[in-house]
Amino acid sequence: MESEATIKEVMTDGVIAVEKDKSVVDAAKILREEGIRGLVVVDQGEAVGVIVCRDLVYEVVSKGKNPKQTSVEEVMSKDLIVAEEQELLNDVAMAMIKNDISRVPVVRQDMLVGIVTQSDILRAWPGFAEIMEEKGELEQAATPRETMTSGVCEDCENYSEDVREVNGMQLCPECRDSPDQ
Repeated sequence: MESEATIKEVMTDGVIAVEKDKSVVDAAKILREEGIRGLVVVDQGEAVGVIVCRDLVYEVVSKGKNPKQTSVEEVMSKDLIVAEEQELLNDVAMAMIKNDISRVPVVRQDMLVGIVTQSDILRAWPGFAEIMEEKGELEQAATPRETMTSGVCEDCENYSEDVREVNGMQLCPECRDSPDQ
């Protein structure tokens, strides 16, 4: 399949979701039962975020939070990037790389209809793997990052216009101000 394919051609139909007010234990159970690594977070049926296994480890376990008392909304990635099902595969793939995300909910006329993951894209567009490899090589060979830049926070995984290096991690203002840093 060429990179001129649309997201509709490679996405997984249907979405496994969790309500934002559920506990992270509820989310973890769904992840385990479904054998997946990420869920779309919804509020009254509308997508409002994404929660992935990494969020459970980095935002709950490593910070000593009680998973039964921590809501999905507290640890989900809130800067949601969605794709229309008619968008081109390569455009969405590049947005995923740029924003360092592994899954994107897919909508049709503002209705959630599916999800596309890096794995879906890799199966359809083998050239994506080369781009990901080149990105990794460039990051390793890159000169030190500027003091302040925009990008994805390595702690909360949210996009910020003000990401700065703290203790070897690129962090947004909220995570820099966290008592754990």
